[in-house]
Amino acid sequence: MENILLLAASCLFAICAILSFIPVYSGHGRTFIRLTWLLSTVIVVYDVGRMVSFLLLSRFEYKYVYSHSDCETELIYKISALWSGQEGSFLLWALILSIMGFFMLQVQGKGARRAFGLYTSIVSCILFMCFIIDPFAKASLISADGLGLNEALKDPWMIVHPPLVFISYSAMALLFSLSATLSGNTSKDVTDRILFWLRISWFFLGAGILSGSIWAYRALGWGGYWAWDPIENAALVPWLMICAYLHAREYRKPSVCIVPFSIACFGVFLARSGVLKDQSVHAYADGNITVTGIISFIILGAVLFLYFSRFRKLDAKRIINSFSMYDQRLITYSLYGYAALIFIGTTIPIVLHIETPVAFYTSISIVFTLVYIILLLLWDLETLKNRNILMIAVSTILLIGIITAIGSIRFWWMLLLWFCMMPLSLWIVSGFKAKSRKYYLAHLGVLLLIIGSIGSSALDKEGFALCNPGSPGVVISGVEIPTASLFEKEMVIRSLPAEDIVIQCSGIVPLSQGGIIVPYVKKPLIILFWIGSFLVIIQPVFRCTFRH
Repeated sequence: MENILLLAASCLFAICAILSFIPVYSGHGRTFIRLTWLLSTVIVVYDVGRMVSFLLLSRFEYKYVYSHSDCETELIYKISALWSGQEGSFLLWALILSIMGFFMLQVQGKGARRAFGLYTSIVSCILFMCFIIDPFAKASLISADGLGLNEALKDPWMIVHPPLVFISYSAMALLFSLSATLSGNTSKDVTDRILFWLRISWFFLGAGILSGSIWAYRALGWGGYWAWDPIENAALVPWLMICAYLHAREYRKPSVCIVPFSIACFGVFLARSGVLKDQSVHAYADGNITVTGIISFIILGAVLFLYFSRFRKLDAKRIINSFSMYDQRLITYSLYGYAALIFIGTTIPIVLHIETPVAFYTSISIVFTLVYIILLLLWDLETLKNRNILMIAVSTILLIGIITAIGSIRFWWMLLLWFCMMPLSLWIVSGFKAKSRKYYLAHLGVLLLIIGSIGSSALDKEGFALCNPGSPGVVISGVEIPTASLFEKEMVIRSLPAEDIVIQCSGIVPLSQGGIIVPYVKKPLIILFWIGSFLVIIQPVFRCTFRH
């Protein structure tokens, strides 16, 4: 019954889409579309509510409940089990898309009907995929208990991570549809609307990436907070692209609307198709080729439709002039290049079946960092001319302080760290008076993020601690960690002001004469990474679009 309702909702949304492409000028026609959309949304809400109730009531006759829950699962994690699997994730995405559609209904003006039709088509396709994979499928045999939720998913950050990402993807779908309002429309309302949804997409995707990083750091233990996993990269690339668009401040280009959602759908394809089951911890091993095909053909068709309908109305002279414009800032092109290289590195394993080395991502990240730091210094060129000696002195003092705090000297990384602190040092000696507060807040976050990532990744130190027989705990860097806690979790993290102590409990070695050897890793300056990430993400909240 519930799955048939999903098909019904998909058909109702499809009817809305068809009617949106047919000129309907009467008030009755618009009212019918609104009521049909409302009815469809109510059906989706009902189905999602049913799935949540099945999870809460431990209805193990349903395959999804059996696979992602058990009688001992805590209440909050029974709810979050909704998005722990492929079927439930699509249900969540359909719910968010349906609710966001009410924002789309408020769009007025030229191209609004086509935009609504495109958005409704996307929602209809997602619901049709839900119907195909059938989240309400029943098992032939009813079990007294379920398999339970994966232990790695029982984390507070995993509760919020997928919803944040899907809110962002839904906002990108709305942005994608708004490209239909660009044809021949140069009003400020169109630009403001696109900018608003760019900010919403950027904020929620950034929050999703950050929450996922914290989750990975706390629960998984693979590669710290970032491992250049293909699905991580597929979320990072559209975030970087939107960041570039916000810098460029040109919101009437079709690519601004189309590219982020297209790349996001590519990320969904990677996760759900099964092509990365051996390369990504995020990917679903059991892919669905039908879902993969629908995603690919729908997005490809929509992109071609939008581009051809757009350029058909432009004359050749205007197209040529658009290629000659070079008024975006260099940081915009740097972000484009960085995102493109990450995308290439992500797709190489799929196309050529060879693994992209981490050194590739490290190299392009260092190059991007150097370009970014140089641009920050050039934007304060007048101050740099007058305060360069003081800037170098302050940067050197900061570096000495870091060396003293972490007790590590790796020349080339320290040299990079010293160079990365120069913009901050320049701002300090100038009293933060050369630019606006918005500028400093945004770029301070990026600098702290860079410094924290260098410190925690390139300057980390491995070590071993001995815990004698009968000892209540092991002491590392003056911190006593109870022995009992080392056998309760897969990983133990102790945060200090200057560093984190990370213990992989699976690597603990028992000694024949008693006692244990505890391997650990010290990650210095990682708190700067978290602070910097937070400062970067909150920019749209304060309507900061990095105006220089």
